[in-house]
Amino acid sequence: MAVDIIRPTDPEFRVVHDRLRDARFAPHFDGCIGAIDGSHIPVIVPNDEIVNHVGRHGYPTQNIMAVCDFDMRFTSIVAGWPGSAHDTRIFRDTLVKYADRFPHPPIGIPFTYMCTAILF
Repeated sequence: MAVDIIRPTDPEFRVVHDRLRDARFAPHFDGCIGAIDGSHIPVIVPNDEIVNHVGRHGYPTQNIMAVCDFDMRFTSIVAGWPGSAHDTRIFRDTLVKYADRFPHPPIGIPFTYMCTAILF
């Protein structure tokens, strides 16, 4: 069910969002189709899994990576990585495992994501 609900409204990304047409944002965000970021959610895990889930803040967490469009709607969410996993590792794995469902325009159309946690 989530695949039907969490997805871009225009999967072909044919229309540039109104917010990006503003002179304050062009040309800085030309080709941008969304924002991507990760977050840590505190979790309770079995004792034998705690070491894998302890992040830099010293308590067990689970990583989530979320992508939003410019209307603040989620277009992709990946959850389940232990807190010790790096954002880049999660992003690269998502591009492989969920390549058919991860939001991106058709081949040949250049695009980017805004990001605060991952550099690519």
